[in-house]
Amino acid sequence: MAKGDPITTPWFYDSGGDYQGNHLTITVDFDNVTRAIQGATIHRDAGCAYVRIYVGLGPDGTPNSTTHVFAVPNLEGDRHIGAAAIAAAGITTIEGLLALGQITAGP
Repeated sequence: MAKGDPITTPWFYDSGGDYQGNHLTITVDFDNVTRAIQGATIHRDAGCAYVRIYVGLGPDGTPNSTTHVFAVPNLEGDRHIGAAAIAAAGITTIEGLLALGQITAGP
């Protein structure tokens, strides 16, 4: 993919390591033509301090108050999130996800 080209599926986010070097990641699958999100897989390393992915900022300007939250508190390994669950959080297209501007992993 050249700079300026539209992104292609899948789209990937990595939290970066927590204080122990463990990661929380999300891989989002979407249709390259319609741009509709088809689902996502969240992966949490064993013992990772991060248990939530916050998308965008809330009314107080912090990720903690956003309404776009995906929690994985008891997960170690992979968890699939279907398109309907992502749409219930108000996100239906990859551009809609990216337009929220910030993605953060946290406790």
